[in-house]
Amino acid sequence: MDLRRVDLNLLVVLDVLLSERNVTRAARRLNMSQPATSTALARLRKQFDDPLLVKSGRTLRPTARAQAIVEPLREVLRTLERSVLAAPGFDPATDSRTFTIMTGDYAEITLLRLLVRGSTPANIRFDLLPFNGAGLDAFRRFEIDLAVLPEFVLESPEFESCRRQVVLSDRFVGAVWSGHPYTGTKLTREVLGRYPLLSYAQYSDDTNLGRALLRAGVVARVGATSGNLAVLPYALENTRMITFLPERMARHLAESASLRILEPTFQLPPLREFAVWHAERDADPAHAWLRAQLDPVGRRRVAAQAG
Repeated sequence: MDLRRVDLNLLVVLDVLLSERNVTRAARRLNMSQPATSTALARLRKQFDDPLLVKSGRTLRPTARAQAIVEPLREVLRTLERSVLAAPGFDPATDSRTFTIMTGDYAEITLLRLLVRGSTPANIRFDLLPFNGAGLDAFRRFEIDLAVLPEFVLESPEFESCRRQVVLSDRFVGAVWSGHPYTGTKLTREVLGRYPLLSYAQYSDDTNLGRALLRAGVVARVGATSGNLAVLPYALENTRMITFLPERMARHLAESASLRILEPTFQLPPLREFAVWHAERDADPAHAWLRAQLDPVGRRRVAAQAG
């Protein structure tokens, strides 16, 4: 293939098509019409002398040739964007930027207040996406600037090459409704065995908290499970259930949610959330500014340099 005959715009289309495996969705992401996207695919097939994507039910399945070029193609486009198209600097006072961040609900509650505080420039926007399978796929495709993830998630090998820094640290405490029949102040193994547990989906046996409970010999009977941590404090009202909450959240909501906080009598792991990003973003001045907003020391350093 003669590189001088390659249309770089077509390579961008190919990257999105290989990611979406659907012409309609690819057209939407590219801000193109569906016929134009189909025409681009036809040109790509002629350019590569390969079907590239073939029908498989309602989706398109990449050929062996297409599968082989997915990663090299994305690396080329990332290098081009980083080295040629990227702005030489970033001034948050004048430059506009939308940052996409994937995070769970606890980190979202905590970090959103930090990110949108009064000193944040009006031309900077933060889009927070939920931590789920679709979000992880977008993170792998470099469509998300940064993810804020609990420590146990980072045990997955796919994050080994990513950069990371701690952005949230807390500890777990027990919590019950203020009118709960248990009137003590300690959360013991016996108390957890006596009353049902209101569990958060991410506190399963394969997490740091779940493993710590097993090591401590704590046998809890799960009465209900929620996938939304912010719901737990309010769901305790008029129940006999017990739950675990990050301490800062529990104390902040104790009055409004009618909570009584219980001090665990057994050792629990710290709750830590990490900012995670691809190493390729290290050199992006805008991304460096974003990371500083999540790091109090870095935030002060950036402010001092600006002054």
